[in-house]
Amino acid sequence: MKNKNIFLIIFWVAIFNLTFFESAKSQSTFTRIDVEEFVKNAVKFAKENGKDIALKEFMNPNGNFIKGSHKELYIYAYDYNGKVIAHGDKPKLVGINLLDLKDPSGNYPIRKLIKSLNSQDHWVEYSWFNPASKKVEKKLGYCLKVDETWWLGSGIYKTEEIKK
Repeated sequence: MKNKNIFLIIFWVAIFNLTFFESAKSQSTFTRIDVEEFVKNAVKFAKENGKDIALKEFMNPNGNFIKGSHKELYIYAYDYNGKVIAHGDKPKLVGINLLDLKDPSGNYPIRKLIKSLNSQDHWVEYSWFNPASKKVEKKLGYCLKVDETWWLGSGIYKTEEIKK
């Protein structure tokens, strides 16, 4: 009987731990600093390996540029006319021009991101579909130029932002 009770205690502790850790893993812990480093590393990768290799890697679901249990941290790449040339979360967007895309708040996120490339602050707030919550939420996007033909970005949802 004593062994059965010990087994039950161990069993329930194990179930609790698995549930707790799975729940914790599903919540993003990415920060602004993480996003900045992520985009800088992606730009470095693109410059070192060339555009074609970089674009393939940014779309590789098992690669280094799609992170998180819900793929919530990924790289997107655009040309300066607003055409998607890579998108780690939504590959079907590749080839589509999103320059005139309006978010639910009436903002043009891609235009705002492109404009931020020429400013000192490369952060832009806009609304975007969150694959984790399955809702449109406020997102903070960060982007950098690769060269004069294309740029990269990534972002975090404001609900996920922990620190600056």
